[in-house]
Amino acid sequence: MLSLKPYRDTAKGLPDILNWGFVVDDGIVVNKDGSLLMGYEYSPPDMFAASPEEYNDLTARVNRALSRFGAGWAVWIDAIREPVESYPPRDASHFPDQISRMIDRERERQFRSQGTFYDTRHTIVFQWMPASKIGRRLQKFMYSNAGEDDRAPGDLALMQFKRAMSQFEDAAGQVLGLARLGRYEVDDGYGRVQRRDGLVDHLYSTLTGEPASLNLPGFYLDAVIGGRDFWTGETPKLGENYICSVALEGFPAESHPGILDLLDGLPMSTRWSSRFIFLDAREATSELEKYRKRWAFKIRDFKAQLLKIQNAPVNEDAVQMAAETSRARGHAEGGLVTYGYYTPVIVMTGPRWDDLEEQARLVVREVGRLGFAARIEAANAVEAWHGTLPGHAYPNVRRPLIHTLNLADLLPLSSVWAGKPFAPCPFYPAESPPLLYAATGGTTPFRLNLHVDDLGHTLIFGPTGAGKSVLLATVAIQFLRYPEATVVAFDKGRSMLATVLAAGGQHFEINPNGDDGGASGMLCPLGDLSSEADIAWASEWVETCYRLQSNAACTPAQRNEIIRALNLLRDAGSRSVTDFVTTVQDADVRDALKFYTLTHPMGPLLDGQADQLYGSAQFQVFEIGDLMEMGERAVIPTLLYLFRLFEKGLRGQPALLVLDEAWVMLGHPVFREKLRDWLKTLRKANCAVVIATQSLSDAQRSGMMDVLRESCPRVILLPNPEAAKDGIMEFYSQLGLNETEIQLVRQAERKREYYVTGPEGRRLIDLALGPVARAFVTVSDKPSVEAVKALAARDREGWALHWLRQEGVRYDEYLD
Repeated sequence: MLSLKPYRDTAKGLPDILNWGFVVDDGIVVNKDGSLLMGYEYSPPDMFAASPEEYNDLTARVNRALSRFGAGWAVWIDAIREPVESYPPRDASHFPDQISRMIDRERERQFRSQGTFYDTRHTIVFQWMPASKIGRRLQKFMYSNAGEDDRAPGDLALMQFKRAMSQFEDAAGQVLGLARLGRYEVDDGYGRVQRRDGLVDHLYSTLTGEPASLNLPGFYLDAVIGGRDFWTGETPKLGENYICSVALEGFPAESHPGILDLLDGLPMSTRWSSRFIFLDAREATSELEKYRKRWAFKIRDFKAQLLKIQNAPVNEDAVQMAAETSRARGHAEGGLVTYGYYTPVIVMTGPRWDDLEEQARLVVREVGRLGFAARIEAANAVEAWHGTLPGHAYPNVRRPLIHTLNLADLLPLSSVWAGKPFAPCPFYPAESPPLLYAATGGTTPFRLNLHVDDLGHTLIFGPTGAGKSVLLATVAIQFLRYPEATVVAFDKGRSMLATVLAAGGQHFEINPNGDDGGASGMLCPLGDLSSEADIAWASEWVETCYRLQSNAACTPAQRNEIIRALNLLRDAGSRSVTDFVTTVQDADVRDALKFYTLTHPMGPLLDGQADQLYGSAQFQVFEIGDLMEMGERAVIPTLLYLFRLFEKGLRGQPALLVLDEAWVMLGHPVFREKLRDWLKTLRKANCAVVIATQSLSDAQRSGMMDVLRESCPRVILLPNPEAAKDGIMEFYSQLGLNETEIQLVRQAERKREYYVTGPEGRRLIDLALGPVARAFVTVSDKPSVEAVKALAARDREGWALHWLRQEGVRYDEYLD
């Protein structure tokens, strides 16, 4: 008979040192020792510009959430730095013209040339070991056959575990943005549904350093997750990757919130693991009493204690430490904090040990600057790494006690708000790229999206010369990346003329006496009366014109006469304002509307037979600077109709409406009354509205700030050196900025940096514009604008490339 003994190896393999058992419930793993695991991904706020009070409040709330745990509990908090796409792939964007594509390719090259970018994923995993009796029953349950009657203790343990986790979610869910690592399903491409679990995926990534999405096995997880070759020693290796660990040992005398935030921004792939083993109050006070006695013994030397010499020299340091230990014991007994054993380790994996060692030395240097002692693990390398795996509480326990308030100071509770990697609007094609990439601190790119979910309305505030026009032009031309995108901008000062003409768009001068004017008129507000909705809108437009001229509202009789006249015009061949004036029978209405006919000031603009001032290009800009000087009787009817044309062109495609210096128009009661409904209508039509102004005082006096802040979750602030002055500072405070943020706005660089705020976070960004982009989006001075107009008039198709050559910009590498 064949003997198999020579082929049986009694040495332990990697699965033998792993504690993971199997998935016992949605997002819950039972370990071999009977303990239970449950985990979350969390999204900490960006505390980059938080005040000390805000950061202290955050750590206090986390302390309250963690201090409820005691003996039998352990937690692993991981900050996992992972490489991310440095720029969206070209086929994800749909720029319709050569110049917009060139600008985006220039930006792509800029960001890709900066090397690898990283983003951080944060997780927290809890382990609970039930009371010893239940633990033994759970172990028996693991190895028993299904259907036996002794599973009740296991069910009880699961219920208690879930209850404790629910309490933690209630306490910390909002502040940390918790999301359960639980069960999910995927289609395998053949019509079969596969069940997977986020916690199992996370356990695999902590072991291997690689992301994964694993099918749930029907047997033990240790064999599935740990099915790789593992070499131990001072340079452990798992599969093809070495494992290098850096241990943090000596702590500074005092901690403060975010003391280790530097680790969350390292320019490399790392996993910063923070393990904390909880003790109950009895265990903690017992340990602390041991420390107190040791320090008390050192207050006087052995001889003085033996001979009971009362006036012997006193070790003041020992006196202080004994007193601190006594206070710590009081804190433990009072239940305000929970003590435990804290083990921080930074883990790096990769195929080349020399590269890992160089990265580890960088970590040691950076951590040393913060007052921590750190070392690269050698003899203890395997145990240090082993202890970072969730569910493995025994390896590499560091003995000094800390409490949960200190722990909260040391945890990764802040992250760089990088924006969403895809456009969050559900009406856009799936996985559409963000609006634009920008630079921010460190090696994390910023992905700017105007949208918060399906709401893209945005406010822009800042003084003259701070870069508003540059930002608006950049946003407009980058928005063309979305399929069939429509961009309409109302400009003041022709600052977007170069950008829109370069992108193949149309530029209109809205001025009764302008170059685009003429005796035949340019707009026909009553031209479309084909539906009852059109009649209703036209009636409202006529009433608005009447109110502006007479300072009185229409009477019911006048309103009926207006509708009667419009219905007569519906079947007429001509529907100009003059045609309406000759049709309406009310003398007051007729006299009021004459202001908008050809023989009066606004006739050349509004008394047309057809619309000549609204095109079909994807990108259109209306220059309204001259119009704004003509007063509300001219401005409001014109803009109401242009907005109507824009609104009727919305078919659900991505659309952007830019209103520059909007307070003059939006401050009027006509707009104020309908603003909330109008913004809601545009939201449903998949249109984002950007409202910009350089006059903070106009914004404050408009009476609409509450409505706009409610409807516009995204706010972008321009640099303002006077932001901290009285009166102006109050405005920024009303926007929700603290003193630190106001100083950021005050110190930001003009025409380059912008402070972006929203419910997801706040960040100072740099548009990082290249020469090609700057050649168009920064053109706002009168000589340059006139030069562009002259070039475009001579060569509509090729002027942009000629302009780049004239400006000395090299562009050949970005051509199609």
